[in-house]
This record gives sequence, C-alpha cells and structure tokens, in this order.
Amino acid sequence: MSKVDILLEFVPEALDYIQEAESIILKMEEMVSAGGEHDTELIHTLFRCFHTIKSSSGLLKLEGIVKLTHEAETLLDILRKDSKLPNVESSQVLLSTCDLLKKLFYQVESTRTDPVLDENSLTLIGLLQEQIRLLKKEPEIPKKKKAFEIFEDEPGIQTEIQNENNNEYPSVNSNVSKNGNGKIRQPKENSLLRETSVTQSVRKEIKVANEKLDALMDMMGELVIAESNVTQHPMVKTLKEGSFPQALNLLRKIVFDMQEVVLSTRMIPVSGVFQRMARLVRDLQKKSFKKVTLHIDGEETQIDKSIVDLIADPIIHILRNSVDHGIETIEERLLAGKPETGNIYLSARQSVNEVWIFIRDDGRGLDKEKILKKAIDTGLFSGDPNLLSEKEIFNLIFLPGLSTAKEITDISGRGVGMDIVKQNIEKLGGKIDIFSTLGKETSFILRLPLTLGIMEGTVVRVGTSFFTIQTVELKEFVGLRDKSPTVLEEEKEVYEIRGKFIPSFSMNQILNHKSPLVYDNKKPLLIVLEYEEQMLGIKVDEVMGNHNVVIKPLQGKLEEAENVNGFTILGNGDVSLILDIRSIFQRFLGSAK
Repeated sequence: MSKVDILLEFVPEALDYIQEAESIILKMEEMVSAGGEHDTELIHTLFRCFHTIKSSSGLLKLEGIVKLTHEAETLLDILRKDSKLPNVESSQVLLSTCDLLKKLFYQVESTRTDPVLDENSLTLIGLLQEQIRLLKKEPEIPKKKKAFEIFEDEPGIQTEIQNENNNEYPSVNSNVSKNGNGKIRQPKENSLLRETSVTQSVRKEIKVANEKLDALMDMMGELVIAESNVTQHPMVKTLKEGSFPQALNLLRKIVFDMQEVVLSTRMIPVSGVFQRMARLVRDLQKKSFKKVTLHIDGEETQIDKSIVDLIADPIIHILRNSVDHGIETIEERLLAGKPETGNIYLSARQSVNEVWIFIRDDGRGLDKEKILKKAIDTGLFSGDPNLLSEKEIFNLIFLPGLSTAKEITDISGRGVGMDIVKQNIEKLGGKIDIFSTLGKETSFILRLPLTLGIMEGTVVRVGTSFFTIQTVELKEFVGLRDKSPTVLEEEKEVYEIRGKFIPSFSMNQILNHKSPLVYDNKKPLLIVLEYEEQMLGIKVDEVMGNHNVVIKPLQGKLEEAENVNGFTILGNGDVSLILDIRSIFQRFLGSAK
C-alpha cells in the first residue's frame, strides 16, 4: 500500500471525526444556553476526536493540520481537567477550527500533499492560543491581529474543489480572479505526488453501511443452511437418475461461489493496518530518540472490515505507549544488560470465530506500585488497594485521564488513549488481556470476535448432541476399544498413545453440564486436539465429518457458557455448539497465554 493510498483512506475517516466533533460542540453550546452541568464523557469524546486527527496527521506528515489540532487539543485538555464547558468564544473558535479542517482535508484529497497554512489559518491558531491563555489566566501577549473572516461559508466551494480534482496539479490556495485566471502552485519536491501517476484521479468509493453487510451475511448463512437441507435430504439421495444430480451440483457450486463473494465483501487482510504501524513506529523512534524495531507476523490474517475500522486506533495507541513508556532509552537498556535496540512484536492470527492481535515489547514492563499510586493520587481509584489482583491493577491504565508520564509530549502523556483501546474493543464484544513482567516485557492480547462467518469445521456427536471443532485444531482420531485409561488423582484420566500421555476429558467436563450427556458407545472415540505444542483428548461417540459451517454468536445468558464461543445450524437442522479450543486448554492445562 503506497503513501497516497494511506493518505486517501485517512481523509474520509478524518472528515467523520470532524463531523462528530462539530455535533458535540453544538450540543455543548445548547447545554451552556440551558444552564446545564459539565458532561465529562462528552468533553472526553470531543478531545479524542482532535487527538486522533492530530496523531494520524502526524504519521502522514500533515504538519499544518498537526499544528492546528494541537492547539485545539490543548484548549480541550484544559476544559476537561477543569470540568468546564466551553464558553461562547471557545465554542466559536472550535467550530471555526472544524470548518478550517474540512477545507484543509479537501485540499489534501485533491493535492495529495501537506496543505500550506495561509494567513487566515495562522490567525485562527492565534485565536486558539488566546483562548488557552484566558483559560490559564495568563497575561495576553500584545500583538496586532487582522480581521478573521474564514468562519462563514464560501459560495461555490464544493464546485471549486470538484474543479480542482480534475487538474493535473491542483492549487492549495485557488484564488480565482474574475477573468478566470488563477495561479497554480506547483507541488513540493518531496510531495506525495511523486508516488502516483499524474493522470490518477481521486478514488471514488461507495460506502455501504455495516448493517446492510450484516444482513447480507446473515442471509447468505441461511442460504447455506437451506442448500444443505436440500442436498442432504434423504429423499434427494434416492434420486440418482436423470439430470437432477447435475442440477444439485450446479446449485451447490453457485451457493459456494456466492458464499465466497459475500465473504470477500467483508473480510480483508490486516496487512494494510500493520503496514501503517510500521511507519508509525519508525516515526516515533525518531521523535523519542530511541532505537526500536517492529516485527510483524500474520499480516495475511483475514479480518472483518467492520473490525478493521475499529482496531487501527487501539493498535496505534498501544504502540505509541510501547515506544514512549515501554521501551527504555539506549542508555537505560545498556545499563540493564539489554541490546540498545528495543523490539516490538505485532502479530495476528484467527481461531474459530476470533481474531487475536498480539502486541508485545521487551521494555521496562508495567510498574504495579506506580500505576496504583497514580490512580489513588488522581482520585481515579478510591477503594481498598489490598483487594486488587495484579490483573486488576494493570487494568487501571484503562481509566480515562490516567498517565504515569513525567511530561507531556506529542507522542503521549495526556492520559488519553488506553481508555479508547478498551472502549473500541468492548464495542466489538471483544476482550483485552495484559501480561507484564517488570523490567522485561509487556504484552497486550486483543481478542476480537467475528460476529458472523463461515469456517471449515469437524462435527462430532455425543449422544443426541452435536459439537463443532475448527478442523485445523484437530490432530487425530483414536479408537478406544482396546485402550484403557490411567486414572490419576481427582479422577483425571490419561491415555498412552504412541509413547505420549494424553489427558482425556468428557464433554460433560468440558461444558460443565448439570445434566450429563449420555454416551451411547461403550468404547467412544478420542479426538486429539493440539494447541501451542500441547495436546488433550475429548471423548465422543461419532465423527460426523467435515463441513463448511455458518458461525453465529451466542446471545443472552448463553454468552456466559464456558468453553463455547458460538453455534451453527447443521444441514439436518440440528444445532451444533462450537468449542472454544483456547479456553479449553487454558482451563484444563493452564496454557494459552
């Protein structure tokens, strides 16, 4: 993915953030007019809009936009810390900032380069700085100011932008005179235009609401189930003559092709996101004067587009913190006996209906005492600290406004970011785990569910119940007719298979059923699962075969079911639970970190 592609992808995202910020500012103006109280979440959300625009703009070298959003961010940081709503003057300046940002991003889209701040833009920055001084109650610095007139709508601006899109080298400041002549500014030598053909036009895309894609995927899943009901019907199997079998094969092929197309509309590799992170880390190490290497693995992992839209921002914030807080300076690493170059490992992989994103650094680790002290001193935690586990202390970093940084930088330190990470992951119904060893490393594991998908699974039967296991998790099937288990303490069983002792569990133990499942086979099969070089076996009555199954999420009280993370409907109409192999290994063997 080229720099131009990344830049053009960011423009619509930035415009969405600007639109959200404008709506919040207008809502806060109404609150001020009505004499309302301070809304903490609202001011936090507004701050995050400008913070995200600034962070991504810095990555893309849009220095003018960074300069503008930094002042707006500083203004909002004061307001949120003082628990104040913006007054009339501050609101007007912030709205004007939104107007200017829209204009600048339209210029970015048409020129594919960093827009130059004109005199009106610099005047707006001065007004932001004036509001900051007033809020800080600092004396005003006397200086001459010119009239500020960019707040009002300019007639025909959309037409002008559209016309610029058709120019080979469009102008950033297109001052068109009455006779139609205006001078065209040539791009800088280091412009991103060098990366693309001069005949390339602005990319046109059609945005489709996620709700429509969800509905399409759901209908596709029902179609797969209906096709299985037809092709596997007992009566159909008796019709072997004539052209009917060929018609069924054609139906099966069409359904399969449609399935692939529908999946492709939502599933994209994480490589695009990961490549952006490589550029981010390279930029951050220069700003922090540290040496950092980013190691990427699993970038071919496919992930739902709706998830991609939300994981980029959490990954950015975690990486920024890893570089700024996690990785030590060169001198500190050498004193600790570490190589001067720090390492960050970013990887992804898919398991059943989850995508796991791993982010690990070999830095200084999380200091539990420091985190806890900061949370208490800032009033973010007021309970009994002795009752907190290590995991709960680590989770304090997700509190809004918590930061252990000694000073604020343009990388991090304002106490914003990690709360966004948790917020976005929870929007997906996902989870985030933290593991850290002081002085050695910190790991973040993002567990993101695929709300609906299709996978190749192996269906097994226990009594009249059916269960599905992702085929890649299976190692082998072993008949137990001539084998007897070795019983250990607490009635645990192990089977010796080719010199290896495999712990064995029944489906009753796996699911923790109150009413045990009844096995109709006195000598059941043992399905051997392998995960991270460990193995365990589950006893079943029968292996039904491999199928492409539609994964559906558990809802309501079923979400709390242990060792299960979805279900599917089989061709005969039976429901089959999908086993969560990672959780099973974690529970019974203590693995799957």
